Amino acid sequence: MEQLIAAYLFQNKTCPLPGLGTLQLLPGKAEGDFLNSVIMPPAPVIQLDAKETDASNLLDFIAAKKTQTVMQAIDVLGSFCNTLKAATLSQQSAPLNGIGDFYTDGKGVIQFRAKNIAAAFLQPVRAERVIHPQAEHAILVGDKETTNTVMTEFYGDTPVQKDRWWVWAIILAAIALILLFIYLLNNASLVSSAGNAMPV
Repeated sequence: MEQLIAAYLFQNKTCPLPGLGTLQLLPGKAEGDFLNSVIMPPAPVIQLDAKETDASNLLDFIAAKKTQTVMQAIDVLGSFCNTLKAATLSQQSAPLNGIGDFYTDGKGVIQFRAKNIAAAFLQPVRAERVIHPQAEHAILVGDKETTNTVMTEFYGDTPVQKDRWWVWAIILAAIALILLFIYLLNNASLVSSAGNAMPV
């Protein structure tokens, strides 16, 4: 019977248990491990809801699997749930193989503790980050949302050309001084005659 309940729960994500409540299979959350470039799989969670739901589909499932009538399935399921409830209340814990354990808390309320799913069923997936440099995407800068295109234009990838006119001015002045010095050396006689030419 436990195998049928486990199979029904994993197929339908819910399994009503008369007198106990309803087991629900809830999806877990995948977690990214960016350092190792993997995504950890979402581990499903099994919870017990105290609210009882319609068990007619479960009864049809049990009858089809055991080749019984629905009335016989009602008796089998009712007997199983009563035995499970009595064991939980008397022993404080009753296992449901492959799924988890029923137990009573300090207030005497029936609770459920799910078993961990085998790691073989929850293998991580490789996840390589893909960057499309030409694609525009939203980014958060401080407390403002903007796009990568706007930020690229803001910071500008091309360096700003500085005005270096003064370098050319210094070079031209140095060339002019050198030419003047050369001219004066070649024409030393003109320099000496430029002074006072009257003899004393």
